[in-house]
Amino acid sequence: MKVILLERINKLGRLGDVVEVRPGYGRNFLVPQGKAVVATAENLADFAARKASLEAAENERLQAARARAEALADVVLRVALQAGEDGRLFGSVGHHEVARLLEELGHSVNHGEVRMYDGPIKRTGEYPVRLHLHPEVELDIQVIVERA
Repeated sequence: MKVILLERINKLGRLGDVVEVRPGYGRNFLVPQGKAVVATAENLADFAARKASLEAAENERLQAARARAEALADVVLRVALQAGEDGRLFGSVGHHEVARLLEELGHSVNHGEVRMYDGPIKRTGEYPVRLHLHPEVELDIQVIVERA
């Protein structure tokens, strides 16, 4: 299935690229989310007419993500939880908790933007957590988990 991308998507393409994707991915994710349209002659002509406004909107999203990244650059989250003598937590710290703590500090971060590559934090210590704010803007913040 060929689609026209309406925004930049990691490992797939940039705004305006015509790419071949699996039918289920295009039909069930890209098109309903407004990230792409089916590549027909009519849609190609429509895209050419709207290209300038789409590029301006994409540039605004990029600038907003960069501004959010600057605000989050020096953030260090401290979490105090119950833990055993060996430092193992009674529970864990996942991406929902990280997003909630950032919201409490006044930063708007969706839990889908939090990337924890090693999974939830289950021990006390210092951990880097990646925030994926835009396909071109990522940053790491420090999460310190302490024993309560």
